Amino acid sequence: MDVVAQLKPFFEPKSVAVVGANPNAGELAFNLVENLAQSGYRGKVYPVNPNYSEILGRKCYPNLKEIRGNVDLAVILTSRTVVPNIVKQCGEKGIKAAIVVGQGFAEAEDEEGKRLQQRVVEAARKGGVRVLGPNTFGSANAYINFSTAFLKQTDMRKWPVGVISQSGLFFGTIGRLRLIGKGIDVGNTCDVDIADALEYFEQDTEVKIIVLHIEGINDGKRFKEVAQRVARVKPVLAMKTGRSERAAHAAQSHTASLIGDDAVWDAVFKQCGIIRARSLDELGDLVRAFLYLPLMRGRGIAIATGSGGIGIMSLDACAERNLEVVDLSPGTRRRLKAMSPSWHRIGNPLDTWPIVMLAPRPLAETFQALVMEVLRDPHVNGLLFFGGAWFEQLTPPITRVITELADAFPNKPLAFCFCEGWLYDTRARDLSEKLEQIGKGAIFSNPDDAIRALAGLADRYEFLNKSV
Repeated sequence: MDVVAQLKPFFEPKSVAVVGANPNAGELAFNLVENLAQSGYRGKVYPVNPNYSEILGRKCYPNLKEIRGNVDLAVILTSRTVVPNIVKQCGEKGIKAAIVVGQGFAEAEDEEGKRLQQRVVEAARKGGVRVLGPNTFGSANAYINFSTAFLKQTDMRKWPVGVISQSGLFFGTIGRLRLIGKGIDVGNTCDVDIADALEYFEQDTEVKIIVLHIEGINDGKRFKEVAQRVARVKPVLAMKTGRSERAAHAAQSHTASLIGDDAVWDAVFKQCGIIRARSLDELGDLVRAFLYLPLMRGRGIAIATGSGGIGIMSLDACAERNLEVVDLSPGTRRRLKAMSPSWHRIGNPLDTWPIVMLAPRPLAETFQALVMEVLRDPHVNGLLFFGGAWFEQLTPPITRVITELADAFPNKPLAFCFCEGWLYDTRARDLSEKLEQIGKGAIFSNPDDAIRALAGLADRYEFLNKSV
């Protein structure tokens, strides 16, 4: 059986046994049986606990073998000492997938935890069981309202992002960052690892972008082989934590993984075509860019802004990310000059304020016309625009203008930053949500974030077009 078939029960189970289920209910009960019922999961759920005959209105079984019918997935919530025997029971019952949620295994300070994890591995291999964990939140699939996280999943989002993490952190919302459409927390990776999950998401037609959170990897050779192949099929974004010596030590204690030098990770990611993020904010920006923008077919960028200071700041960011602020072609400069007051200097960055303020036609129409001219330039592969969110109050509104520009230039990514205040109470976040619903263009918090995202799009285009 191939890896995709082996991992399918973690993401698409038709039946789940919750071993160690308890009858507690309510917001802080951390009750998986209750969470699955309230989330809308439509598969069968079997509570297993010898101390109860019923849990939350469901029959409770004393052990796995007493369950009639097939079980696709077992979620084990017990203390660590009995886990090896439960995994053995999974094999005897014919359950091919098990999640070991509990901690205190190889990541623990005592030798007993390491011995118990080895016994789990031995029982799994003997019984033909794939094991996720230990020390994990498990798996999630918003498309079927399924999550094994003991925290309630109140905002399951059906969108094409598959997350592979070594932490349950990504099963919740962090500030504005919510990533999981489908997700898996590999925990200690005693069996199922990041490479396995990459292979699964490679074949998953509902997942368009893969996000990795890596603390360390045990089998670097296999990871590299799989990642190089998968990254040619779908964008792979990664956040590698444990860069400093102290953080690396903490990561090793967290999941008992091999860490490695950070410079080596940079090289591996580059060779594999993986786009690296250095922070959660950058990771969120990259996801937004790859979801809503085309790849940047070159490194030539144009900057259009109503603020000269922002233009200069953007030049620094472009230099750091190896994006070229190109000279506009003579034809582009000539057409923009015809729209400008006589004293205005046309360049890149382009100061748009003198043009829109003195133009005879409505401001929004002028903005659309000047940006259209910039995008027509053959030297320009992508655009960064900085302006006021109040453009949405004009006619035509900025979201419509962005949509029309994106349609007119489908191979040139358009990144926007909007300041708030001034004339109208219009929030940039509201504009971002509108554009996300349309699926055209992307709004970022500041120019640096936008430029990092555009550079990621350019990096991927170069990776896909270099000789293998």
